[in-house]
Amino acid sequence: MMKHPIRRLLALLLGCALLFALTACGGNEENTLAGQPVMTVNGQEISAGEYAANYLYSKATVETVMYQYGVTDLWATDFADAYKEQLTTLARNQTASLYLVPEQFAAAGLSLTAEEEASIKKVSSQLSEWGFTAELRERLAQYFLMVQRLDEYYFGEGGAMSPDESEVEAYFQEHYYRAKHILVSTRDDAGQPIEDEAELAALEAKAQDLYRRAAAGEDFDALIAEYGEDPGASSNPDGYQFTDGEMVAEFQDRTAALAENEISAPVKSDFGWHIIQRLPLRAEDRASVYGTIVSALTGMDMDLLLEQWVAQAEIEELPLLSEITFDTVDDYKYDAE
Repeated sequence: MMKHPIRRLLALLLGCALLFALTACGGNEENTLAGQPVMTVNGQEISAGEYAANYLYSKATVETVMYQYGVTDLWATDFADAYKEQLTTLARNQTASLYLVPEQFAAAGLSLTAEEEASIKKVSSQLSEWGFTAELRERLAQYFLMVQRLDEYYFGEGGAMSPDESEVEAYFQEHYYRAKHILVSTRDDAGQPIEDEAELAALEAKAQDLYRRAAAGEDFDALIAEYGEDPGASSNPDGYQFTDGEMVAEFQDRTAALAENEISAPVKSDFGWHIIQRLPLRAEDRASVYGTIVSALTGMDMDLLLEQWVAQAEIEELPLLSEITFDTVDDYKYDAE
């Protein structure tokens, strides 16, 4: 089960070209069931068609997320029923958020730029397959733009809920590391652990020799390029920046014990032998993890704030809402053109 469903949706959908790829077109709203009210949010009436569109959108998003974890046919699995139940909550909260976010956006004194307003008119017509009319597509696009801006307003640098700069920097220095390493792998070409003792002894001796060469002053990057077996090294030429729990414990613990630019003796993990060079953190790299640091320090992020707004809202569920299920949702969506 997804621990933070709204965050999952935002992470996938905020960067999705689906929203802004094509010119918008109008929807056919002839389905009479689609126009019936199913809930109210702070007094604003929500139609079955809008709820159904958000239900189907959430369903497609969950399918995409699970596919990334290797689940190619979610609804044929043993845990399909649990996800079907979750979809009801996701759709309800997502639908409510579409109305709550503009309220909070205005309350924060924010407004969309002319460029942002123009982009809303270019929402992808592909969304109509889930019952999104032109009006609903624009509301969805507006929602995501506002969430991005609210995230910056509350949790960006100097944000309304962000800690002091000194706290952020102290956390960054204490909990983040940057390092390069030469990996001498103890796995075969199929990724399986090597078991031959003589081969393992030779690999350990190789690691010790590489350490002696690095400690004697040979160019560390040149040694990585010639002998390193980490497939991710080429795409991270400046080393890995990581925080607690992101690397195997042996790698993190040895990095933490090093002084800046110090090189470690070989340390063994399940991946093989690592000769590690700890590097100084760079100020320009902090921006990419700023939100994570703020969340760690405050216990709050945009996802939790959205959940809080939904919990505090006056939401009335009307009888028809319970009739819209995984099996019946298509009967309630607005007809596509």
